[in-house]
Amino acid sequence: MSRELIKRNYAETFTFISLLKGCTYKKDICGGIRLHPEILKKTGLLERSPFLASSLINMYAKCGLLAKAQQVLDDLPFGNVYSFNARIAGYVHHGHVHEAFNCFQRMQNEGLSLDAITFISILKACNKAWVLTKGKKIHGGIVLSGLLDKDIVVGIALIDMYARCGEFAKAEQVLEELPHSRCSFVVYTHWRVCPKGESS
Repeated sequence: MSRELIKRNYAETFTFISLLKGCTYKKDICGGIRLHPEILKKTGLLERSPFLASSLINMYAKCGLLAKAQQVLDDLPFGNVYSFNARIAGYVHHGHVHEAFNCFQRMQNEGLSLDAITFISILKACNKAWVLTKGKKIHGGIVLSGLLDKDIVVGIALIDMYARCGEFAKAEQVLEELPHSRCSFVVYTHWRVCPKGESS
């Protein structure tokens, strides 16, 4: 591929991503639908850019067209963590918790590396469904990944999940296991998510 073609593809990809983000923010589903065939006209562009694919999936998901988002994901030659994350976030956003867990399980079945965004999104599904057993299994996966020591937002999401499920002692335990240098900020977040008078 020539240097000029690479530059043109990069520019087109950046433009489409920006336009899709605008449609997502404004909930402009008509604009997003019009962009989709324009993207497909650029042969191979969608398949070569995981960020473009995830932006398209995210647009459909956040605008409520979950089946269309799933179709885009299914049509990709291979799954990637960005597109799956967009799908999970869309399901959770619209309260489709069962589908979010199915998507999470599919990521694992396909051997994709789960990142911080994956865990944060699926923990929100645990909050909505009050499925504490699943939340605890996800907690185990986070510990194995080492993300609890690396990403404070994952720790906050985990504390939030336990607190909303009424497991305040467990939320406090997670808090105590986080790096001490970060505890002051997390404590503040922890007390915000706990209902008054019910914190441990």
